[in-house]
Amino acid sequence: MIDNIKEFKHDAIIKSRKRLEMSGINDVSSFDDTEILVQTDGSGISIEGEGLKIERFDAENGELIVNGLINGIFYFVKDVTKKKKSITNLFK
Repeated sequence: MIDNIKEFKHDAIIKSRKRLEMSGINDVSSFDDTEILVQTDGSGISIEGEGLKIERFDAENGELIVNGLINGIFYFVKDVTKKKKSITNLFK
């Protein structure tokens, strides 16, 4: 049920799958041209795509702007993001 999900102040706007503007971002954990991992107060977020570039990250205001082809945005509990990151690094 969605009723038991805690609400966090976070917004994401995708413009024509080529630009992503996000607020409520605390940190960029890792990035390359196919995946960017970020943290909010409530979850980790994986932004997946092609030719991804961080145009701007303002940690003080929690704003992130990404350009490139956006294929998907996936939310994870913080611990899952850390596990996913270590598993990804293990197979590189």
